[in-house]
Amino acid sequence: MSEDALRLELSVGSSESIAESNIVERVKSLIRDIIQGFREVLSQLKDLSDDKVELVKVRHERIRSIKNNVESNAISVMEYIVRVSPALIYKDIYVSIVNNILKSTESCEATSYRALALSTKGSVEISDMLYSLLESMVRGSINMLEDLDSMLTLISVNPRKIGEIYNDIVKLEDDIDNFYRHALIEVVKSCGSDAGTLVLMKELIDKLEDAADHLKDVGTNLKYLSLHRI
Repeated sequence: MSEDALRLELSVGSSESIAESNIVERVKSLIRDIIQGFREVLSQLKDLSDDKVELVKVRHERIRSIKNNVESNAISVMEYIVRVSPALIYKDIYVSIVNNILKSTESCEATSYRALALSTKGSVEISDMLYSLLESMVRGSINMLEDLDSMLTLISVNPRKIGEIYNDIVKLEDDIDNFYRHALIEVVKSCGSDAGTLVLMKELIDKLEDAADHLKDVGTNLKYLSLHRI
């Protein structure tokens, strides 16, 4: 960005500055990439359940590439926030949003890596119940990400709607917590005789639960931003 363009942004005093609009669009792009990452995880877990080792590897490479891309773009967003910080009253909230998005994509890739590690152990027995719980956790994260995308879209045009969407995010995160607790029990039932599989599967579901926590934190920060626009 040229210095003249940057000075123009810093001179904007409206409730939604050009700088804020640009940050929102960049964050939306990060979220869309992470959605794709979780969709790959969903398919990877099915491949793991079906003992399709090569496909598990291929999907992990895709997920790792998505994570690397999100990290690179997130650094760019952070640098942009620093450059336009004089125009941002709530820059710390934007920084927290980007940091939690980074943590969620790291958890996504970490989940995928555990699936890859499990695939190297040979055929992994995943009960129908455990697979259903894992699938529900991933789909819950995808739904949370889609809600976050909606919050970013509405934050400037209909901030009063943000609270309603945030309540949905809280419910989704609560549901994922419930799936997590049931999955822990199911992992012990299904994998208790194999310590290596038990540890890796527990770490996998831990990472899924971590991702949901980070996504909820993004939603919380967006809700805080919306309160200043009502």
